[in-house]
Amino acid sequence: MNIKEFRTILKTQKASWTLLPDLDDALKLEDISSPFPLGALPTPPGVLTARMPRMRRTEGDLYFPWQPLSPARLRPAVNALPASWDWRNNNGHNWITPVKQQGGCGSCVAFATTASVEAYQRIETGQPNLQLDLSESSLFFVNNRQCNPGDPNYGWWVPSALDFLVDEGICFEENYPYRGVNQTAQLLEGTERTLKIHGYDSSSSTSQMKRWLVEEGPLITTYNVYDDFFPFFRSGTGVYTHISGDLAGGHAVLVIGYDDNQSCWICKNSWGATVSHPDGCFLIRYGQCGIDNRMYMVQDVYDIFTVDELPYNPNRLRIVNEGNKGWLLTDGRSRMKMLDNKEDARNALRVARRHTCHGFVGRDNPRSNRIDYITEYWAGNSRLPYEPLTKVDCIPYNPNNVIAEDLDAKGWRIRDGNHWMLLAHDMNDALAILRIVERHTKMCFIGRGNHRPNRKNYIMTYWE
Repeated sequence: MNIKEFRTILKTQKASWTLLPDLDDALKLEDISSPFPLGALPTPPGVLTARMPRMRRTEGDLYFPWQPLSPARLRPAVNALPASWDWRNNNGHNWITPVKQQGGCGSCVAFATTASVEAYQRIETGQPNLQLDLSESSLFFVNNRQCNPGDPNYGWWVPSALDFLVDEGICFEENYPYRGVNQTAQLLEGTERTLKIHGYDSSSSTSQMKRWLVEEGPLITTYNVYDDFFPFFRSGTGVYTHISGDLAGGHAVLVIGYDDNQSCWICKNSWGATVSHPDGCFLIRYGQCGIDNRMYMVQDVYDIFTVDELPYNPNRLRIVNEGNKGWLLTDGRSRMKMLDNKEDARNALRVARRHTCHGFVGRDNPRSNRIDYITEYWAGNSRLPYEPLTKVDCIPYNPNNVIAEDLDAKGWRIRDGNHWMLLAHDMNDALAILRIVERHTKMCFIGRGNHRPNRKNYIMTYWE
């Protein structure tokens, strides 16, 4: 069916939407789908659709429409929901981040999920203009998902993406830039901050969905896309209803509001801007194409800082001979570092005196070979004079070439070209380690020549 024939059908059926005249009448309906990839898969049987959800209010409860930085129970109550709600225009502000383009990749679940976290961070902090660009790649490709239909890990389902936000979190676009092609999970820029959620909930009740939209924020959903949706999004105006065309696949979007006057949901897409949808948002009729079969809500976005820095007074540092145990570097209160011999201890003392904090990444990792996944560093400038070292064991590297790559169950490998530098337990630790590594040009050690059975405990790492 071409566009000319389809325009006739729209008029005959008195559809709630029309096509602008910019579409060529000779175009085939199915040929318009090429710039608009799909990728939302049915949730596998047995997968939970909520995790650590908050207690829900019953249907008969009062409603507490959202107000900036106001807990629900402190807001004025109303007996009925408003007839419409749109997070693009609430309290005079747009709380939705700008539309993105997923390219030719079936990564829509990652885009809808990321858009929800961006919106909730603005909403929960009361900052509608907060500049926040999170990395869809850190959800999609870190989970070994792939772009193209036919790939063994093509597409995704929403609960899995939300589980990853609970367990691992999401980083920023600059740390892991998105490209609309299959990517190996590699982090490029470090950061000490990522975002996680405490839990998520879902519902198949449209009244509950509207309550959440009004009281909490946007919702993630999936729906069936038919061939006629592509010309609608490219050049259609009005409220979408399925009129004609074959099923093309599943898609995920962010529901940012509703309008009872037009009986529709307001959705943010991830196909960029089009002539008829310049902000990437569209309207779709209630009940159409499974759009409201189930919607998901993220709960409580929070910051994660993975570094663990212990401050000390460099003037109080000393070394203590503990006999067969070795030499202890201490500030008089904590046992900071064990060294194999007096010379190693003296060098460690001189390095530590340059700084004011003993830092770690990964001390909470649960691995059996835990120490392999802990990175030690020293931070803060004490401004004390530098004393020369009698042993220097430094490995130079180019910080611009250092990346972290996902090794799945083995964690993340930090490497400079072909040289392995360190291991990280998870994505958050890898990002924090990158942050340290990219500020220096040498990875240095004291005590690598020791022969103790627990040898690694007697090696001090520092950076220059």
